[in-house]
Amino acid sequence: MASKSRKNGRNAVEEALAGATEKVLKQITELYEVGLSSATGSIGLKAISDSPLLSNPLRKPRKKITVMIVGNHSAGKSSFINWYIGESIQKTGVAIETRGFTFVTSGKKRETLTGDATVRYFDYLADFSKFNGIIPNLFTEISTSKEKNFICTDLIDTPGLVDGDMQYPFDVQDAIIHMAEHVDLILVFFDPIGQATCKRTMQVVERLNNSPHLEKIHYFMSKADAVEKEHDRQRVLIQITQNLATRIRNSHAFNLPTFYLPREDGSDPGIPNAIEEVCKEIDKAINMTVQKNLRQLKDDCEKVDTRIDTVLAEDKVKKATNMKKAVQGSALFLLAALSLVGMILLLTARIMPTLCKVSAKICEASHAQFMVTLQPVVTEHFNLLGGVLLTLFIAMAVGAKLVWRMAPVFTKNDIKKLGEYKLYVKKIADQEKGLYEEYFKSLSHADAR
Repeated sequence: MASKSRKNGRNAVEEALAGATEKVLKQITELYEVGLSSATGSIGLKAISDSPLLSNPLRKPRKKITVMIVGNHSAGKSSFINWYIGESIQKTGVAIETRGFTFVTSGKKRETLTGDATVRYFDYLADFSKFNGIIPNLFTEISTSKEKNFICTDLIDTPGLVDGDMQYPFDVQDAIIHMAEHVDLILVFFDPIGQATCKRTMQVVERLNNSPHLEKIHYFMSKADAVEKEHDRQRVLIQITQNLATRIRNSHAFNLPTFYLPREDGSDPGIPNAIEEVCKEIDKAINMTVQKNLRQLKDDCEKVDTRIDTVLAEDKVKKATNMKKAVQGSALFLLAALSLVGMILLLTARIMPTLCKVSAKICEASHAQFMVTLQPVVTEHFNLLGGVLLTLFIAMAVGAKLVWRMAPVFTKNDIKKLGEYKLYVKKIADQEKGLYEEYFKSLSHADAR
C-alpha cells in the first residue's frame, strides 16, 4: 500500500522532488537576503528595497510552507505530526496534551524553544503577544528529520478543542483565527470516537469559513480504523457532515476523506485509508508556494525597478524646484539688501547737516551736498520712509529664508548607486527563468512517481 511506502521515509524519486523544491524555495529566499552571491558585502533584494535611497520595505517570502492542524482533543493531530516527520516529537494520548501552540520545524540539530525564543524564531509571530497568556504557551520543536516533505514544511500543533469547564490560558479561538492569516494550509481533523462535533471545534470551523482563508481549509476524519464497521463509520461521517453543513461555505463541494496512521505491526485493517491525500494536500501547498514565491520575486523586482525610476524622476523635479527657489531666494535677498542700503542712506541724509558742522570737508562732495538738500524732506517723512524700508527689509529677509528651504536631493554617489541597484535588480530578475526551469524539473520527477 502507498501508506506503507510513506512509513519508511522517501524513495529516491521523492528525495529528488523534495530536494529540488527545497532548493528553489531556498534560492528565492537567498535572492532576497544576500542576492547573487553569499560573499561578504553582498546585498539582497530586500536590503536594496529597504535602503534609505528607496525606503520601500519588502517582506521576503518564506522558504517553507506553514501547515496548521486544528481539531478536538484526541483527534490525532500530534500523532499525525509524529508520523509525518518519523519522530515521536509530540506527546500523544487521550489526555489533553496540547494546550498551547507547538511549531514543529526542521533544522540542523534537535532543539526545543519556548515562548520568547519561538516569537523571535518566527518573525510573523511578532504581534502574537497581544493575546494575554499566550507567550508561555508557545513552543518550537526543531527536528533533523528529512521524512517526506518536512524540510519544506512547518507544522503547527494547535490546542485540542473541548467543551465544558476546560479553561485555556488565552483566547484559543481568537488565537487560531489570527494564526490562520500566516499559514498556507489548514487541516481540520475530526475524531470519530471523541468530541468531533464539540461546540468549540464547530465555532472555530465557522469562523474560519467566514474569514478570507476559505481556500486554505481541508477536512479529514482521522482515526478511521478506530471504527471497524463500515456502517458505523458512515454514521459518524453523516453526523459530522450534518453539523458542518450550516457552518461551511461551498458545502456542495465539501469532502471529508477518512484516514488512519499505518499500524506499527504493518497489519492492514482492510479499511480505505486516505492518508496519502493528506500528504498530497501538503505537497500541493508546497508547489503552490513555489509558484507564489516566483511570482512574488518577479513582482518585487519590478516594484524595486519602478521605485528606482520614480525616486530618480522625483529627484530631478526636486532639483529643478530647488533651482527655482534659489533664483527666487536670490531675488528676495537682493531686495532685502537694497532695503537695508536704503535705510542707511535715509539715516545718512537725516544726519548729514550735523556731520557737515563737525567737518566741513565732508560736505564738499557733490553727493553729500545732494543729501543736505534732501534733509528737510527726509526729516519731514523720516518715520514713514524708515517704516516702509524696515518693513520691506524684514519681509524680504523672511521671504528669502522661507523660499531658500531646499528639498534634500541625491548626490552623484547616490545616483551612481541607484544605477548600480537597477542593473543588479535586473540580474536578480533574470534568475527567475532558471528557477522556473529547476521547478519544472521537479514536476517531471513528480510525474514519474
